[in-house]
Amino acid sequence: MKKNEDILIEANRRTGMTVPDGYFDDFTKRMTAQLPVMEWEKEPAPKTLWMKLRPFVYMAAMFAGIWLMLQMFNMMRPVSVDSIENSTVIAQAINDDSFMADYYLQEFSDYELMSDMVEDGVAEDFVEEIESGLKPETL
Repeated sequence: MKKNEDILIEANRRTGMTVPDGYFDDFTKRMTAQLPVMEWEKEPAPKTLWMKLRPFVYMAAMFAGIWLMLQMFNMMRPVSVDSIENSTVIAQAINDDSFMADYYLQEFSDYELMSDMVEDGVAEDFVEEIESGLKPETL
């Protein structure tokens, strides 16, 4: 038995509802003629100066925001070595004798310095030398 291509005939499902011939040919013309004219279909209002400039103002604000964001990232960046060398505050501190005596030129024995380094975990290589019998005076 040959199968029929029309699924409706195959399912034997005819309800009796049909569309007249040529109904959808001019359907859009008839439908638009029946619909009322909406407000948004009328001629648009003329553009004001603000409406013309608004995209450019928004774009300028966007670029200004990006520029400010980059400036903030630049300010939050760690200070580089070059700026420390050119710093007037550091130059004044180095020229101040009391600052240098209090913070830079303190007298430490080598043993105290080495023991602090070992406690901090910085000089683990030297632990063997200290434990091998070297006395504090020879360090």
